Amino acid sequence: MKYQLKYGEGTIVFDAPPRWSVQLIDHARPEPCSFEKKLGEVLDNPIGSEPFNDWLRYQDLLIIVSDVTRYSGAERFLPPLCERFLKGKKAQVLFALGNHRKQTDEEKRDLVSPGVYDAFPCIDHDCFDDSVNTFLGRTPSGLDISINKALLDKEAAIVTGAIGFHYLAGFSGGRKALFPGISSYDTILGVHKTVFYPDKPGKHHRVQSGMLSQNPMHEAMLEALALVRKPLFLINTVVDDEGTLLNVFAGDVRQAHEAGCSWYGDQFMVTVKEKADVAIVSAGGYPKDINFIQAHKALEHAKGGVKDGGTIILSVQCRDGCGTNDFLRWFDYPSLEEMEPYVRKSDKVYAQTAYSTRMKAEKYRIILVSDLGEAIVRAMGLVPARSLSEALTQVDMGRDLLCYVMPEGAKTLVRGEES
Repeated sequence: MKYQLKYGEGTIVFDAPPRWSVQLIDHARPEPCSFEKKLGEVLDNPIGSEPFNDWLRYQDLLIIVSDVTRYSGAERFLPPLCERFLKGKKAQVLFALGNHRKQTDEEKRDLVSPGVYDAFPCIDHDCFDDSVNTFLGRTPSGLDISINKALLDKEAAIVTGAIGFHYLAGFSGGRKALFPGISSYDTILGVHKTVFYPDKPGKHHRVQSGMLSQNPMHEAMLEALALVRKPLFLINTVVDDEGTLLNVFAGDVRQAHEAGCSWYGDQFMVTVKEKADVAIVSAGGYPKDINFIQAHKALEHAKGGVKDGGTIILSVQCRDGCGTNDFLRWFDYPSLEEMEPYVRKSDKVYAQTAYSTRMKAEKYRIILVSDLGEAIVRAMGLVPARSLSEALTQVDMGRDLLCYVMPEGAKTLVRGEES
């Protein structure tokens, strides 16, 4: 049987070896829905909260919106929200940049729509500016939390964002709009440090995609959320790669987010009874495989379905290279153990990506089919191949092996039954 995988803006067609038992692993295909209709339904019947119209007794509001790196469809749901509910009210939009770059005026306008941009002040959060960040308190686990003081200056806040898998926090959305979205630089560092064991080397075993329970990063953000005394109302979307709306979850920041994560997991997580000897994985083509940092999501999602010591063939073009000029320097450390202290201190998420890549390279044989140079691939501890056919020749094709084929690895999370 022939299989087809997206590679950049093209495709790769291949035959699996005849003695392999091959299973296709793909996520569900939820039906799209209307932004305006679905938004109205969830605002009238929110999760863990009174209806939005009853909650909205405040005159001075903060609207927290994801930045240009996290598409949520805000330019489509904010206009009807403002038209129906916010006429005559004072509001400010605060973009949850975390420690990302500042946005252009054009980017900000596109993110919220021209009408909303012209109606309300739209400000980028600045994690480095002490004049806009204020101390909120210390969490029970000892993390000092400082946040943009606009949250404290306003009567209440509408927290928006999008839900998806996140390989550190388990899922994006919800509490991440505040921590690290509108937090100070030191708080952002503190939140990211929680992915490591505090009393011994190594990344915490519960820090992984699709996992909230006992995930220390998630728990740290919930502890920080408990320090917020202002009324908050969550609006989280689920959108596909084309920007089509698949669902909306609204209401209490914690309860509505957890409901959204549960629904997302049901749609995009696949549980397998047996771990495979080999997985052949595509991120899903461009732009999900535009660079290695983006393509790493597919590698992260595939690993749960592969035996320890098994092989993952990752087919991703990476036409823009690794994704940042200094990514490879993280692999200069002689070992994972020597690398870890520097990753703990780094505010760069791609430092975590490098660390995570190295962890997987020690546990699995990873053959990378890409446009990256051979020296770059080997520097990351991976095995280079110029084609899928070449990659297959590096695996024992004469044995009876179980193989999973994942055409949409960036969106499909695989778990073994024991996970």
